[in-house]
Amino acid sequence: MLRTLTSRDLFSVVAIVVLAALGTVLVSRTLPMVQAGENWLADFRFGTLTPPRPQDKDVVVVVITEDTLATLPYRSPVDRGFLAGLLGHLEAAKPKAIGVDILFDQPTEAAKDEALQKKLRNLSVPVVVAEAATDSNLTKPQQAFLKRFTDGLATGLVNLVKDRADGTVRWILAGKTVAGVWRPGFVGRVAEAAGVAVPKRNVALVYRGAAEAGKPAFPIYQAHTVPVLPKKWFEGKLVLIGADLPLIDRHRTPFAAARGVSKGELPGVIIFAHALSQLIEGRTPPGLGAGGRVALIALFAGLGMLFAMFDLPVAAKSLSNLGVLAMLWVLGFFVYRHGGVMIPLLAPSMAFAVSSGTGVAFLGRRDRKQKKFIRDAFSHYVSPTIVDRLVDDPEQMNVGGERRELTYLFTDLAHFTSLTERTEPTVLVPLLNDYLSGMCRLLFEHGATIDKIVGDAVVGFFNAPVDQADHKARAVAAALDLDAFAQDFVAEYAEKGMTVGITRIGVHSGTAVIGNFGGDQFFDYTAHGDMVNTAARLESVNKHLGTRVCISGVTAEGCPEQAFRPVGALVLKGKSKGLEVFEPLVDGMADSPAARTYEKAFAMMRKNAPGAADGFRDVLALDPGDALAKFHLQRLESGEIGATIVMEEK
Repeated sequence: MLRTLTSRDLFSVVAIVVLAALGTVLVSRTLPMVQAGENWLADFRFGTLTPPRPQDKDVVVVVITEDTLATLPYRSPVDRGFLAGLLGHLEAAKPKAIGVDILFDQPTEAAKDEALQKKLRNLSVPVVVAEAATDSNLTKPQQAFLKRFTDGLATGLVNLVKDRADGTVRWILAGKTVAGVWRPGFVGRVAEAAGVAVPKRNVALVYRGAAEAGKPAFPIYQAHTVPVLPKKWFEGKLVLIGADLPLIDRHRTPFAAARGVSKGELPGVIIFAHALSQLIEGRTPPGLGAGGRVALIALFAGLGMLFAMFDLPVAAKSLSNLGVLAMLWVLGFFVYRHGGVMIPLLAPSMAFAVSSGTGVAFLGRRDRKQKKFIRDAFSHYVSPTIVDRLVDDPEQMNVGGERRELTYLFTDLAHFTSLTERTEPTVLVPLLNDYLSGMCRLLFEHGATIDKIVGDAVVGFFNAPVDQADHKARAVAAALDLDAFAQDFVAEYAEKGMTVGITRIGVHSGTAVIGNFGGDQFFDYTAHGDMVNTAARLESVNKHLGTRVCISGVTAEGCPEQAFRPVGALVLKGKSKGLEVFEPLVDGMADSPAARTYEKAFAMMRKNAPGAADGFRDVLALDPGDALAKFHLQRLESGEIGATIVMEEK
């Protein structure tokens, strides 16, 4: 039964609906968390419901892989004599055009540089060479060499346009003004070379779905195999040349939602292939457009108020509201699968919930004014030290950043996903807040800067923005305190009948580039470099080793007063050399019989001496719960030798 409304009430109800709709539109456009959630839902539908398509017939990708580099005299820069030969082989196949997604920003061997430059200038087919904007991470000498090398050649900017909410590449760069001159994007320049009209503004990137029979979306060939491949495979095609190497030029794409982050990150050249294919085929985004999104949000805001006006018991009203939202989400998946239309789900759900909830509150207490709900958006968490430094001297935070030594600390709460699935939100949210508050408090006490919080994972670093000569020792001390806190946290909730997973921690030191990587409008003070990835991997390997804390040898050597025991030389996934890793020992453990026995057993294992397995059995006799000793014993019993451990998984 509908509630009766006075004219004044009716005005308020309409105002609530309008405000709910407008507020949701604003929040959905400005709040990164909502944008990221909406993006993920769209990406998941794209990755799971898009019908297979035939492999692209116009675009071919030639990639430089680890196998390719193994045939060359050196890894970087890519041998330019090899590239000149590659272009010659492709030219003979008579492609429609060639795009080279490789920055020639530094000299190599003069003769090879000259040979490649000459080949590029004299190719009988159109060729476009990569160019970078002046605001890229290139030094002035690199920019100068790149300009000289590509002088007279057709060039295009290879900068990628990423979504600030989740870092996914979602747009095709039309171009940008560089030093007062308009410079076209790389993809558009290649498309123009093939006679395709290109837009003058950035457009949404519509990725191709999976190809039929499990094939990649595009024919992809390794560069060193091109000379032996049939020329007809390249004849009349648009050929893109670029790198497909681990941890280099890989970027998040919408495929990550369905395939996972590792498989959803694609090389830049593959992303350019998707963009080029879209421009050639004239595909348009499957969304409703701005007007359609606003209309859908307004519709569900109105429905929310309508359901709030029904005078029903709380349980019945809750079920009816859930039914409407379920209908929306089923509809969202259905219309994309069968109609190819991508409708937003989070924003209309928010509009419905906000309008319904506010309507219930207003109609239940008509003498009370509508409360304002303010949502604050934070892209990440920063320590007070950064705030203080910015307030005192904002000029010190250079957008260009700086290269400096850092110690990174990664944490992760094991089995958090399963915890969220089996725990009510009213219980889960306070639990997670207590956990994160404790973790962040300890990191701040040790002088860390919080890089980011992703779900249950907390990432921090030391020695920036302020200098900390003892940053390695600080990080290890913080790791031990975090480990102690996490164990107490597990025990505390165990007494409440809840099972909370252990916290895994990884710490590593090294040089990285740190600064604001968010530009002028989005402050993102963080670091980039291989050492950051290594620290993350050390956190992850704990689950394979049975440990909770892994400290790299680089970090451990800066902690002379801290006791450690060796874990081994870990060859992390994607690496070729082992990294010495240690487990920190709390006070008193270093002199225990079990610790001394472990040291002897490990020394024998490192030397491949007989008796190492028996040594680890002795450790387990003293401490049956020593998971690391059990790990080494299992290795030895399975036939492995030595202290070098190749990690097959991340």
